[in-house]
Amino acid sequence: MSQMSLILPQEFIVPDYDGHTIGNVPATIAALLDAPFEGLRPLANPLWQPLGKVRRVVLFIVDALGWNLFQQERQRLSGIFDRAQVEGQITSIFPSTTVAALSTLWSGLAPAQHGMLGLELFMPDFAVTMQTLGFTPAFDKYPDALVKAGLVPETFLHGPGFAEQLAASGVSSYAFKGREIVNSALSKMHGRGLAGNFGVLSLADMFVQIRALLEEKAGQSFYVNAYWPTIDTMTHVYNWDHAAVAAEFRAIMQQLDQELLSSLSVAARRETVFLLVADHGQTPTPPEQQIYLDDHPDLRQLLFMAPAGEPRTPYLYVKHGRQTEVMDYIKTNLNQAMVAIPADQALSVGLLGPMPHAPTAADRVGDVLVTMRSGYVLLTEKDRESAKILVARHGGMTAPEMQVPWVGYRLDA
Repeated sequence: MSQMSLILPQEFIVPDYDGHTIGNVPATIAALLDAPFEGLRPLANPLWQPLGKVRRVVLFIVDALGWNLFQQERQRLSGIFDRAQVEGQITSIFPSTTVAALSTLWSGLAPAQHGMLGLELFMPDFAVTMQTLGFTPAFDKYPDALVKAGLVPETFLHGPGFAEQLAASGVSSYAFKGREIVNSALSKMHGRGLAGNFGVLSLADMFVQIRALLEEKAGQSFYVNAYWPTIDTMTHVYNWDHAAVAAEFRAIMQQLDQELLSSLSVAARRETVFLLVADHGQTPTPPEQQIYLDDHPDLRQLLFMAPAGEPRTPYLYVKHGRQTEVMDYIKTNLNQAMVAIPADQALSVGLLGPMPHAPTAADRVGDVLVTMRSGYVLLTEKDRESAKILVARHGGMTAPEMQVPWVGYRLDA
């Protein structure tokens, strides 16, 4: 990342795309497989070189497994983690949200490079703000509505897919995720170049299917990407430090150990690495830190549409010539809750990733990028019902959102 001319609160953790983020994971996997790769560089050497060169890599992505939860439960799971050859803390990308982070893990590019920059993105070609989990207009749920209108998921991301790059060097890729999302537009967007795309009914089903693939293709070179969402789902409702969330994490790790790591044959273990990572963590967002745009009419009238992005990092689209007024209003009236950055400056200093950027990046971050402090969120009226349920969120740059674990096992060690 270039030297930043931004003055940011100390609570913010700026992603270091030069070897310390989840964006560096695909290049790391390519290096482990000795496959050529174009994108962000690999992680810092101590985070992967002890694993050596291998023929097969399994990446397990646990949605919202923050470093805080990992550290809290680390000792209770020492029997599993003490067998790892590498273990450390890396960070998410910015914005620290699932659609951007998974797109990064499926491309090896930062958000500004691949163009998936948040949960809600203004799509000028369709004159609508799109909710990117469902490719639906943000104002209501019409799944795949933008696909029906002509948006092609397979060409939405800028740059080649990770599976496509691996396939070019003879390495097949396989994805495992919930059956309900395996054929979604988002999955199609990420799955360019896959040799197999498997839907699962449960976590145990996932591990059993991955084990069968490793056994069936023993000795063959390939990559497995497995994604599991329950920590994220529960943390949104309970917060990361709830007993049920901790129990869920322990159950995930115990099933992983029993059904996969400890159950493979010698042949299936040979030249195989298993990696654990998260896309982001979460931070508490209590009711008293919920800020509604309609409670700030002077700010609202400076904008020509509702914010895009997400409640922890909104993108503001400002009426012509009014950017300075928006910046001044936020600094004067909302400084304790948020930091406003001219969007072009946020891009130019590399906050959302180094150059070159996707041609769509500037349009998708609006005129003013706002990122929230502590547990604050910026909401609109359409968010009022969900705000009663979601007690924790992600998308910003605070430590609970940004810091995630990185663990690697060489299975034939």
